Amino acid sequence: MGLILLKIGLFLFAYLLGSIPSGLIIGKIFLKINLKEHGSKNIGASNAFRVMGVKLGLLTLFFDAIKGAIPVILAKYVFPASIDGFEVYLTMFDRTFDYAILFGVAAILGHTFSIFLNFEGGKAVATSLGVVFALTPIIGVLALIIYFIVVFITKYASLGSTFGCLVVGVGATIQFLIQGIIVEQTFVLVMYWALILLIVIRHIPNYKRLIAGTERKLEFKKKKQPEENNETNENL
Repeated sequence: MGLILLKIGLFLFAYLLGSIPSGLIIGKIFLKINLKEHGSKNIGASNAFRVMGVKLGLLTLFFDAIKGAIPVILAKYVFPASIDGFEVYLTMFDRTFDYAILFGVAAILGHTFSIFLNFEGGKAVATSLGVVFALTPIIGVLALIIYFIVVFITKYASLGSTFGCLVVGVGATIQFLIQGIIVEQTFVLVMYWALILLIVIRHIPNYKRLIAGTERKLEFKKKKQPEENNETNENL
């Protein structure tokens, strides 16, 4: 019973941790601004880059990602090593799957539907990246590199986010096949592709603006002052 309560507690902790609006807090601490009143008015890292510059944008990206990584690390590595029975896996269809990613999903839901922001939030990319780093770090690094390459070439954060998350799905599938653990990691792959679908759905407005030629570009440069704009590019 105590183990069940601990898992429920970790799930709630993950959601609350994910709900912390990193970009909003960083904006108020360093620039005395409300990020929701500038740029795309979104708390995600892309808007943080645009409004607050590269350094604070990277800081926002880091904290948004760490929100997803911490619950997974606790569930997969810390608690199983210190609490007997915590490593029990979720069983489906007579197979055993790693369930630690569920706590990362809780953090992602917190970031996307923050209890501190009337259940509004970012587009799930940065916090999902943290989950990927905790479970498949090589794929996480590759996805981050692809994101920045695509954004550098196209200047569109929505395209960077889309290609980055697709790299996660395809890359993780290939990695598990090469390692021969595709069956053991089936649940992780299913959750990865479910998160990719969530990210794509939340970017539909961006895709429509890309087609219409009205999507706003993201420039990685130091900002002298917060930028006011109602157009959206809030992808991380």
